[in-house]
Amino acid sequence: MKSLLTIIWLFGSLSAMAQLDTIPVSRDYKTILVLPAPYDFSINGKELNFIESFPAKIGSGTVRNIALLIYNDVAPDISDFTNYTIYTRDGLAYDFILKLVDIPSKKRWTITTAMADNLDELSKKQGNHEIDKSNVSRQLDMEQTEVPTETFQEKLSVKTGETEGEPLPLTRELYVLDRMEYIRRRCYYNQFNKGKIIRYLSKFDNVFLWLENVYYENDEIYLQFRLENKEHIDYDVNFIKFSIATKYKNSSSNIKKAQKPLFRYKVPKKVEGNSENYFMVVFDKFTLDRQKVLTVELDEEKGNRNLSLDIDHSVINNPLGFKS
Repeated sequence: MKSLLTIIWLFGSLSAMAQLDTIPVSRDYKTILVLPAPYDFSINGKELNFIESFPAKIGSGTVRNIALLIYNDVAPDISDFTNYTIYTRDGLAYDFILKLVDIPSKKRWTITTAMADNLDELSKKQGNHEIDKSNVSRQLDMEQTEVPTETFQEKLSVKTGETEGEPLPLTRELYVLDRMEYIRRRCYYNQFNKGKIIRYLSKFDNVFLWLENVYYENDEIYLQFRLENKEHIDYDVNFIKFSIATKYKNSSSNIKKAQKPLFRYKVPKKVEGNSENYFMVVFDKFTLDRQKVLTVELDEEKGNRNLSLDIDHSVINNPLGFKS
């Protein structure tokens, strides 16, 4: 009986360990890794899907201990895993499995030295007998930290104990440390704003592409759209493209130049029949002269209900400001 209990306990411990070694990553939330030493490099099994980024290296040296993870918003996968090994400059390596989830149970993980896979090997090489190996439990401890007092979370003014998925506040500090995360959250807050632009649309039968608002902040232009499908058959999006073109398309001097978005937020892959989707597209600041328009081309996959919308210079050059 004692042997059986020991086996059950060991199996439970190994199962818990495997679960704790998995870090959830989502499309809509940044996962923050707080390392015990400055980041050196990493090995990411699917670096195009599980995207790694870092805060700008300003101010406190604490930012060197931070790695940020998010899942690629345009990746088609609904279930995904990969291996992830992160090395710090003290020579330690930390192995994890990254898992795609809708909403991560935790968004800030504090990595401890005890979790390093090569702790024993490194200590032998360095002849270091002062490393405490009595607590090598591989536990991801949310409450304990080995980084300086001014943590990354404090720099972003995040409430401590964030567990309910509250959005980070939109602060200047957040924009400086992680511009793309700031833009994503700005889109999150404003994606369903009531349209201020009157009847700016393109239509094909009962499918409509509406330009709802144009905003400007921090040298970025935000375009808010609504794709409305009043027909019974679903509308599958093949692509959406942007370009700056001459206002008079039949002119012999007509030139079209692609305008690459800085960020796309919730651009739909499908709009079901009798429904609508809101989305936003963000560009680095630009303006148009009187002879130019921003052309939006929306192409239907396996269909011909294609839409094209020309946005005039007067709309682009006179954007709104966000209320807060």
